[in-house]
Amino acid sequence: MDEDFRYGQLAIEGRLITPDQFDAAMTEVKSSGKSLASVLVKAGHVDQQTADRMTKALRRIMRDERAKSEAGMLAQRQIGGYRLVRRIGEGGMGEVYLAEQLNMHRQVALKVLHDKWADDEEFRKRFLLEARAAGKLSHHNLIQVYDVGKYQGVYYFSMEFVDGVTVEDLIDHEGQVLVEKVFDITLQVCNALKYLSREHIVHRDIKPANIMITKDGTVKLGDFGFIQSGYDAELLQEGTTLGTPDYISPEQARGDRNLDVRSDIYSLGATLFHMLSGDPMFKGSCSQVMHDHLETEPPDLTRLRSGLPKDLVRVIAKMVQKDPADRYQSADELIADLEMAKIGAAGDHGSLPSTRSQILHVITAEKGRISQLEDQISQLTRQRRLMLVLLAVPWVLTVMLVITLVLFLTFRH
Repeated sequence: MDEDFRYGQLAIEGRLITPDQFDAAMTEVKSSGKSLASVLVKAGHVDQQTADRMTKALRRIMRDERAKSEAGMLAQRQIGGYRLVRRIGEGGMGEVYLAEQLNMHRQVALKVLHDKWADDEEFRKRFLLEARAAGKLSHHNLIQVYDVGKYQGVYYFSMEFVDGVTVEDLIDHEGQVLVEKVFDITLQVCNALKYLSREHIVHRDIKPANIMITKDGTVKLGDFGFIQSGYDAELLQEGTTLGTPDYISPEQARGDRNLDVRSDIYSLGATLFHMLSGDPMFKGSCSQVMHDHLETEPPDLTRLRSGLPKDLVRVIAKMVQKDPADRYQSADELIADLEMAKIGAAGDHGSLPSTRSQILHVITAEKGRISQLEDQISQLTRQRRLMLVLLAVPWVLTVMLVITLVLFLTFRH
């Protein structure tokens, strides 16, 4: 009823109806239960298009009023040494606020555990483990965690506030992201995965919404809500599924416990697919998408977007193989192939590597490939020698048997 009253005020202020018409319409609203907008359209006071436009305007006004009210309330709220400014996000375990760290006079992102989980020991433990594990990490492509604590029964941790956009925002705005930008974003995420792998940590939730891009183009991987490390092994039971269905690896969808960087590589591959095609790799209900990650081959990316570099398509295809053994086995392997694909794509457009760093990337990648080929050749050579020896043994035994028989017959006579 309050919304109808506000709607009527807007209509009167816009001189669409008179106060008497408003009173008559409100009487009908009370008796019929219909909205004021529909009553005014039926009475012929406004047309449907105008009614819809006013409805949107009113909702926007009320939303802004609620936001201002919430901001005012938050400004009075303090958690530990942090003053809340506004809410900027929400996840499965907590809400994230823009906050001011009072003693440092800096803006931070403050993640607060949901009240509904505060009395749950297991979730409380996971929340603290997440913060503890993430707080030990330091890399320019990871969002830095500053502090973890408890204030008046509220569990929280603070982290670097990234003033930028997510890859999800980028996809929503651009649809299909430029190839050059995809290379840049992916290589920076790979550097983060390389670091996490050295720390024996699996992120478990690589997706567009968790990849931030700062105003200067630095890519930062965040939201460690599902990381797997040595700290939380006791919380993960066989068959437990964590992660986001659109980007989840097959082994993660099965609930496998012992994941490694190859699972994150799959999720990054699914994210790359989304960036390039404009759509997730699989669509449908949560259960259908999970099933597709387990059983269904990804769509042909070249049919969804023409003109993509062949080497990049090949790299993505290897990243999203169902069997982890068929994927890249490390972030280093993936980086080497991505660098070569990037250089190949630049060459196709008449732009060959010219800077010292680009040339060094080519040399390093080629050295890696040559070393792999040498190992393969050496292995094949050893296998061939062994095969020749095995084939020669029967002939040698036969010749020795013949010589022995001849000598026996000779000396017998």
